[in-house]
Amino acid sequence: MFMLFEAHPLLLVLFVLMAALLMPTIFHFRRRLCGAAALLVMFIALLISLSFVRLTLEGRVLSYAVGGWPAPWGIEVLIEPLSAFMLAVISFVALIVIFYSVSALEWEVPEAGIGWYYTTFLLLIAAMKGMAITNDLFNMYVFIEVAGISACVLIIAKGGREATEATFKYLLLATVGSGFVLMGIALLYMVTGNLNIDYVARELAMVYPQYPHLIWTVLSFFLVGFGIKAALFPLHVWLPDAHSSAPTPSSAILSSLVVKIYIVALLKFYFLIFGFELLDQLLIRHLILMMGSAAILAGSMFAFAQLNLKRRLAYSSVAQIGYIFLGIGLGSPIGLAAGILHIFNHAVMKACLFLAAGAIYRQTGEKNVNKLQGIGYSMPLTMGAFSIAAFSMVGLPLFSGFISKWYLALGSIEAGIPMFVGLIILSGLLNGSYFLPIIWQAFFVVDKHEPKILTIDKLPFSMSASLVVLALVIIYFGVWPQLPLSLAQKAANLFLP
Repeated sequence: MFMLFEAHPLLLVLFVLMAALLMPTIFHFRRRLCGAAALLVMFIALLISLSFVRLTLEGRVLSYAVGGWPAPWGIEVLIEPLSAFMLAVISFVALIVIFYSVSALEWEVPEAGIGWYYTTFLLLIAAMKGMAITNDLFNMYVFIEVAGISACVLIIAKGGREATEATFKYLLLATVGSGFVLMGIALLYMVTGNLNIDYVARELAMVYPQYPHLIWTVLSFFLVGFGIKAALFPLHVWLPDAHSSAPTPSSAILSSLVVKIYIVALLKFYFLIFGFELLDQLLIRHLILMMGSAAILAGSMFAFAQLNLKRRLAYSSVAQIGYIFLGIGLGSPIGLAAGILHIFNHAVMKACLFLAAGAIYRQTGEKNVNKLQGIGYSMPLTMGAFSIAAFSMVGLPLFSGFISKWYLALGSIEAGIPMFVGLIILSGLLNGSYFLPIIWQAFFVVDKHEPKILTIDKLPFSMSASLVVLALVIIYFGVWPQLPLSLAQKAANLFLP
């Protein structure tokens, strides 16, 4: 089976897409099988993705011409280190979130909509996988639109005024972002006559001297368009409402995967088409560096001011996205590898935090971070997982978040900009200022009239197990980061000269 998918990588996207279309039918006949079917699909997708990871670690690059039509006339699918990396990240996080959803969805989404929720969820996963592997500008745009529409459905799935307002805001801004991306693609096609990324890059090298201002405009359009979709500060305004009002599984996927896949698309466009030298020459790299730095500081300060737990986590994502853009802007091999590595580390950390927040709200009905005193005794598994993810976000050693920040610091030194080491240290302190008080209250501040009695979380097995798995992954890759780090380094070497 793996050989079939290795020969035809697009089948992975089609496999998830076909499964998505079958979900309403499965739900109609056997409602309880819907979640299990989605879980099985994602488990198979993870195994296939890991086979791609193995091949890329061996130094192989898989290319497939859809329908037998070679580029530039046909559609090309490409599996290189970054593609394989993202396929594995998407599959793993989606698998855990679906496992959590098996018990959580019945509480957060109207029963009649569960089948359609799984359909939309898998459509989103298929679109993100398509974005990861396509080597064609037009098809990248098609997958972007599918992902955007699917994300809207996942946000509004819970119903209610807040979710409706958040969805409308996201839809409006996502449309603006898509418009900028489409205009950039159209201008590139106008001057190069191609849509295949490799051929566009070749033509661009020849026509750039004739159209320098137009190329700078294209670069700006892509930065604004993908910046909106990736919630890069100050283009992040849709994110807090969308993440805080969506069902918990939706929040986890939006923060851990959706915003990241747009960063990956921007990476492909910028480095494979334009190249590092042009980005540096036109000061785009410096602009990314400044926006990433501003995101780290502003996101952390906004997060500190939030009392709603999910909004605090949402603003925290703005800061974490800043780390990824900081790595891109540094332009050094170590810095870029650190930014790519943080895509994975933050995906796991933030999925764990959002799922833990959903479990807390389910058991206590509480969203206010100042009213979680003693919850560590009634929900030790949940708060234990939350604490591990929070420590990792702060960047403490032995947790995966530390590895990302350590290599970002090394990348700053390698790039000759050591002042960013200070920014990374300061951001860690800011992260601690809004995460550690929650942990302190949960375990060390209790009602004097209530005894400290340790009890096991009263949560369904799938919810508790999902949190435990994510927490263990954070610890494991904090101690043994070689696998994701080697993939990130291979991807960085692909992009930089």
